[in-house]
Amino acid sequence: MSEDTYLDSLPIFGWGPIRKRLAYLGVFLFLCTVYAVNSDYNFATGSGNLSMVLFLAANVYFPVKRIVLHYRLKGTQEIMRQLLIYHIWLNTFSFLAACVHCYVALWGNFWLMVALSLMGFLTFFGFLMWIKYQPNRMKKGIYILHTQQFLFFIMIFAMLKGHYVV
Repeated sequence: MSEDTYLDSLPIFGWGPIRKRLAYLGVFLFLCTVYAVNSDYNFATGSGNLSMVLFLAANVYFPVKRIVLHYRLKGTQEIMRQLLIYHIWLNTFSFLAACVHCYVALWGNFWLMVALSLMGFLTFFGFLMWIKYQPNRMKKGIYILHTQQFLFFIMIFAMLKGHYVV
């Protein structure tokens, strides 16, 4: 299956009846809220922890993709499609949790704003890739900005530096 038909056939809102999908989404959001409220001593750090957990879960896609490509595993296309859906939505929820974290935390600095901005741009570029933003000269640039690792590592460095870990 070509890359275009592979992305065209992605059921971005999931599989199954709409009531079942909405119920799963509701349970997921409820559990995320419970986690954010109870995971640490206050909601600000809990929402940051939630963002981190969702971000890590969302980006499991890339090591799995590298393993599949390196070992040339067959019959993994459906699993990779599902992981891509999870990658899209979990990164979106991670960005939203990071925005909540930024809003409820009473402090911030330059590095954290850089990290949040880069996270927003990468999320936005990912959605532009999914909807296949049409101008051809921009399509290649969006793909490169979203998939190359340089911005990702700058974002991780900015998060660590902003939280005074580095």
